[in-house]
Amino acid sequence: MGGLLKVDVSPLLGEAGATLEVDTEVPLEAMTVGDSHVKFEEPPRLRVILANAGEVIVASGTVQAAARLDCTRCLEPFDLDLVGTVDAVISPTEDPELIDEDQEWYPLEGDAVDLFAAADAALRVEVPFAPVHDEACLGICPICGCDRNRDTCACRQEPDTASENPFAVLKDLVPPTED
Repeated sequence: MGGLLKVDVSPLLGEAGATLEVDTEVPLEAMTVGDSHVKFEEPPRLRVILANAGEVIVASGTVQAAARLDCTRCLEPFDLDLVGTVDAVISPTEDPELIDEDQEWYPLEGDAVDLFAAADAALRVEVPFAPVHDEACLGICPICGCDRNRDTCACRQEPDTASENPFAVLKDLVPPTED
């Protein structure tokens, strides 16, 4: 991760019900999620409301970014808007009784909290497992490597004989059915 996004929460301390709006850039230029490398032309934007809920501070809001990814089928770069949800609890210690299952906990460090990890995690969840620029993308030919969205190749896409198919031996395991 490596970022830092300290927010001064001193106006909230000691006053239950007090709120603080945070609208700031997240110092994040890129991230890797699985096999996907995600780049940001502009820093992601974090918009959260911090509220003193008595024993803890609750952070709720969003982080938004215009991401640049590579299509997993054709390897062409494309843009994708990501919007992640931030729902976190901030307190000096992690108390399971004060934190819901779907909330993350972040430590209060004096009068400040580092919200970088919350923003980073919210964006990571939104990156697709196998990003594609278009569901109809034909990808690249596994034989000659041409982009099948732009060119047509004469490469054989299916095995000619059952012996070339690695699953051909399975056909003998199930008796044929008569229709």
